[in-house]
Amino acid sequence: MSPDRRRLIPFLALLAGVFLASAQGAVAPTDAGLGKGPIHISADSLAAQNKPQQQAVYTGKVVMTQGDIVIHAEKLTIDARQGKVEVATAVGSPVTFTMSSAQRHGYGNTLVYRPGSGEIVLTGNAHLWQGPNEVSGQQVIYHLDDQRTSVSAAPGGRVQSVFYPGTVKTASSPGGKP
Repeated sequence: MSPDRRRLIPFLALLAGVFLASAQGAVAPTDAGLGKGPIHISADSLAAQNKPQQQAVYTGKVVMTQGDIVIHAEKLTIDARQGKVEVATAVGSPVTFTMSSAQRHGYGNTLVYRPGSGEIVLTGNAHLWQGPNEVSGQQVIYHLDDQRTSVSAAPGGRVQSVFYPGTVKTASSPGGKP
């Protein structure tokens, strides 16, 4: 193994550990399965660098799993600074994700996860479902900490929603209805 590769292994281990720690701090107690446990990433290839910034780029049939969050993409880029993950960006046609404990799944052309703010941002033909309920637009932002969602349309476009009353159970609502 080359000296460069030997130096890269501790960086990748640190990067995965920091990503895990950052994600755990951004998750609400009601989303018990989100952001818990180790991060597993499989891909066709990995390129990583430690200078000038810490970055790992996974390409080809990328699957990232942490707890009950599963992301499928063609490319996943993880950027860190001083050992702390700032952003994870997934790109695909489309990028898909599921969060089974929160009954959510969605897709978009790009998914950006910011551990510090607990935001998942889907951009480009973005769709988000909770159970059978759906919102869609050019961009969907989902906040893990308080489960807020905001949707914006492309210029000249409109946001679309379909809701089925009484279909989604939440931990905070009496009788299990939102």
